[in-house]
Amino acid sequence: MSESKVEPRVIGMDAWKTGPDTLVPGAEITSVPGAEITGISDVEGVWGLGLYFMPPGIKTTVFSMQEVDDGTADEYYGPCHEFYYLLVGEATMYWGEDASKVREGTADKLHLKAGDLGYWPKGWKYSVKNTGKMPVTWLWGITRAPKGTKTRPIYSRYTAQMPAWLR
Repeated sequence: MSESKVEPRVIGMDAWKTGPDTLVPGAEITSVPGAEITGISDVEGVWGLGLYFMPPGIKTTVFSMQEVDDGTADEYYGPCHEFYYLLVGEATMYWGEDASKVREGTADKLHLKAGDLGYWPKGWKYSVKNTGKMPVTWLWGITRAPKGTKTRPIYSRYTAQMPAWLR
């Protein structure tokens, strides 16, 4: 039996889902809809892809991509990889194993500016802050955690607003 081929396609921005990031006041998140619309979630290893818009001075929650959820981060995605490609503005990514240091901004940090690609490997906790003077926009992508991983998105209480790929 032959496997059916998926044809190449363009996914226009009008098909993307956009709305406020309920965890980060003032920030907006845009994500490519799931497989039922685009097939993007059927790509092996892809969990999500989208754009993020954040005003100056705003910082995300602490999210963990460690092997085990120790309960100290606000969100737990499991051992996966994420990247940000900054289109406009500047940001600082705080990272480490200690959620309180990441939250306080005293953890290790990396500075990004427009045109930089930041890679966030599994095994750490992260939080990003717009440290520039203008809104920052980045393209983000995240890999799927291994099958059986129990994720803990903080905004599970906002299920109606959750991107389908995160439910």
